[in-house]
Amino acid sequence: MNILENPWFFISLWMGGAFSAALLALRFKFPVAIAEILVGAGLSHFLDLSNPTEWMNFLSKLGATMLCFIAGTEIEPEFFKQTWKKSLLSGIFSFFLPFFAISLFTHVFFHWPLARSIIAGIALGTTSIAIVYTSLLERGIENSSLGKTLLSSCFITDFGSVLTLGLFFTHWSFFSLLFGLLALIILWFFPKSLRSLLSFLKKSPVSEPEIKFIFFMLTFLGFLASMAKTEPVLPAFILGILAANAFSQEQLLRRRLRAVAYSILTPFFFMKSGFHISFHMLLIGFIPILLLTLVKTSFKIFGVFPYLLLEKHPIKESLYGSLLTSGGLTFGLIAAHYGIQTKILDRETYSLITLATLFSTLIPVYLAGIILPRHEILKEKEKEVVLKKELGEYEEEG
Repeated sequence: MNILENPWFFISLWMGGAFSAALLALRFKFPVAIAEILVGAGLSHFLDLSNPTEWMNFLSKLGATMLCFIAGTEIEPEFFKQTWKKSLLSGIFSFFLPFFAISLFTHVFFHWPLARSIIAGIALGTTSIAIVYTSLLERGIENSSLGKTLLSSCFITDFGSVLTLGLFFTHWSFFSLLFGLLALIILWFFPKSLRSLLSFLKKSPVSEPEIKFIFFMLTFLGFLASMAKTEPVLPAFILGILAANAFSQEQLLRRRLRAVAYSILTPFFFMKSGFHISFHMLLIGFIPILLLTLVKTSFKIFGVFPYLLLEKHPIKESLYGSLLTSGGLTFGLIAAHYGIQTKILDRETYSLITLATLFSTLIPVYLAGIILPRHEILKEKEKEVVLKKELGEYEEEG
């Protein structure tokens, strides 16, 4: 028996790879998702694992579904209600400008078929809430005006990318509409019952019934999505949005769910995303990858930078925010993953799109850190605290 066919060896190899990726991310200080993709590409290249098994495909889909759900819960409901009109314009420009630019560019200059160009546009037009939120959190500005504006804009961008993927690539029929309607009914009643249900389920904390309930909802909606011949990431993202209000008051539950997702499920998605990358394309396709990265980043900045200036953010903060939104790791990989699974993309074009997604995440986020370094933000916050204290003392004396 081939040792690679032994499931115990394979799962140990997989989790060992995920652990190695976590160590690499800690050592070199870049997102663990990128490290998992690189480790997955290395395993595929050196062990000839380019054709993963069916259960690996399913677990990677489940990991992607969980990622979309968690991304949906990151939005702050109360702030979004106050700012959605202003964020709507920014989010629309943030997605549709690079989407149309990449789709047109690849169709005209690379002579890709239209479906392939649309997948490239979706993959490179999106923004990763996880990347933006993590970067804001590291600088302690997630609750600032800039932080909340960026998160609200990212929500619109990601919703647009997931919706576009569903609209273009759903095989519409009577049954798809029927199962889609059933999913909408479930999503309608979900937020109305969630808070009282979570309150009741807390009575049995040892067996984690809340997490089991979330998994039940995600998998059942995934079943309805598969019957409707669309991707399960769309209902998962909507479910996360609807659960955001309850999750904002259940921080412990959010941390437990993240622990389950990021330790076990999401490595399957990110490492499998690396399986289809051809290292050969990194050499012969460097110019196309660079062009895709430049087009995507340029149109992201063009879509977000003027909006942040109109919101009266300083030039440095506006440039920082527009560069940060160029990182489209999560939904970009989901779109590319969908493309190769449905044979819309071959391995070469998948590698180009995935590597461009990685480059357009790493380079702009790195530049954003240089433009607005953490120590500079800390100094500004210290000045703000001192000013508030002085104003408080002045008011007391008055």
